Order: sequence, then C-alpha cells, then structure tokens
Amino acid sequence: MRPVKTLPLVATVIGVFAVSMAAPYILLSEVQPYALAAWRLLSVALILSPFALAPLLTDLARLGAGERIKLLASGLTYGAHFAFFALAFGYTSKESVVVLIGAQPLMAMAIGRVFLGEAITRSMLGATALSLLGLGLFVWNDYSFDPGHLWGDAMVLICGLLIVISYAIGRRLRPRMKLTSYLFSLYLLGGLGCLAAALVAGNALWGFHWVNWYYLGCAIIIPTLIGHSMFHYVVKYVPVFYVNLAILAEPVIAIIVMLLFRERFEVFRASELTGLQALGGALLLAGVAMGLGVARKAKGDGYEQDHKPAAGGRGPDADPQQPERAGKPAASES
Repeated sequence: MRPVKTLPLVATVIGVFAVSMAAPYILLSEVQPYALAAWRLLSVALILSPFALAPLLTDLARLGAGERIKLLASGLTYGAHFAFFALAFGYTSKESVVVLIGAQPLMAMAIGRVFLGEAITRSMLGATALSLLGLGLFVWNDYSFDPGHLWGDAMVLICGLLIVISYAIGRRLRPRMKLTSYLFSLYLLGGLGCLAAALVAGNALWGFHWVNWYYLGCAIIIPTLIGHSMFHYVVKYVPVFYVNLAILAEPVIAIIVMLLFRERFEVFRASELTGLQALGGALLLAGVAMGLGVARKAKGDGYEQDHKPAAGGRGPDADPQQPERAGKPAASES
C-alpha cells in the first residue's frame, strides 16, 4: 500500500472552499430549493456530457450488473441528499443544521469501517473530537433545542447519511470508472430526482431575473462543478471519513464570506461572528487540518489497489493512445 498522494488532499482543500460558496450563492439566487438543486445537478451533467458519454458506454460495458445497481443507488442517494437538505431548512433552524452536520464524519467512520474495511485510528477520533468541539462553540450562543424541530433535525441526519452512502459507493466504483463518466452519471441521476421533486412541489424552474440567473450560474459552476466534483475525485484515494470531516469547515468559511460582503448585500446583513464563534471556527478548522494532515501520512487502503489491472492491462483512466510499458500496468489517473 502507498501513502495517499498530495494531489487528492489539495483537491479536498479546493473542494471545501468551493462548496463553502454554496450558501452565499443560494441566498443571492433566491431560487426555490428543489428547482435550485435540479438546476445545479442537471447543468453540470450537461457540461460534462461531451466528455462523458463515450467513456460511460465503455465503463458500463465493463461494470457487472451489481456495480450498475450501485451506480444507480449512488446517483439517487446523491440527489436525495440535495432534496432532503433543501427541505430541512423549512423544518429546523440553521444552527441545528450546522450542529447535526457534525454527525457526518462519525457516520462516515462507521460506514467506512463496516462496509469498506477502513481502519478507525486514534488520530481520526482526535481530529473528530477537536472539530466537534469547535463546531459546538461555533453555534453555542444561537443553538437551542426545540422539539418542534425534530422532524427537520431527522431530515438533516438523513441527508448526511445519504451523502456518506453515495461517497462510500463511489469509493468502490471510482477505481472502475473514469472520473467524467462517474460524475456525469451521478449528476444526471441525482438531478432527475430533484427535478421530479421540483415538479411535484411546484417550484418555478425559470422566469428568474437576470441577477438571479447570474448567481444560480455561480452556484452551478463553483460549489457544484468544482466543489462537489473535487470530493468525488478524492474518494478514489482518500477514506470517506476524511472527505466528510473536511466538509465540516463549510459553514465557518461560508459565514466568513458573508461577513466580508455584508455591507454590499442586504441578505448577508444578519451575519455576524462573535469571539466565541471565532474560537470555535478556529478549533474546527484546526481539527479539519489535523485530519487532512493525518490522511496525507496514512497508507491508502486496498480499494484502489484491488481494482488495478493486472500487469499489461489498462485501467479505466488510461490513455488509449499511449503504448504500455513492458511489465508495467497503465497508470490509472483521473
């Protein structure tokens, strides 16, 4: 087994910063939740389609029936995550959402251990504890338990579980598929599910002001095409725990961005950062940095290795125009 490469961890950091722009762009776009999710996912699928359709046919031919079912499940759970997350805000507070997101790396740790055979280390537990401490301080002044929010709280936990399941399935499938074909499948399937939810809920899908279209476009390109795609690239190389731990930094970065622009945009005027929140945010980011530092030094698990082609074979991401070197498998890079 080899140490985790530097590039996936750099991609994780880029992904965190890109995904953190989702909340500001969502607020500025003023598009209804299911319609927003459908536009984000289906637009990215459309962007990727010229690069993904031919490789997808090759990958589907390579996959077994069980793996195709897993691909379908990964796409549907990914779309359901977007739908439940959007719906939850109507039934609980944003502080509850932030607190309950903290369960995501714990779910990832358990699923990674039970279904993927990924080890649980003391460093993982330490990074998680530090991050959750920071998360608790971050929302300490604003959070209060409300029994009326239990249904919304349950939806936040469900959406966290769904995204962890999607990443875990991707951990299995990514070594078997090209990145573009996997992403296209995920965004298309998830987007169609959100489109169905938007139609049932009666969300408006067009007729927006050009300013709303602009920020919707930003939400499509930066947090979705760049941010989420980075995470799906990374799951081939990094245990799902680290991806989900990194996501905890999202609300802290999002609030910092909204604070920087609070004078320019009225929708950000309510944003504030107290001393306690600053301390909590710093601890949370330190926990995430600690986790990613451990991931850099950790040995990669067997999934990438298990699906490598035998000597003389070719991986799904190999360049068909490049000849094989004698006695060496083709590199499998996205």
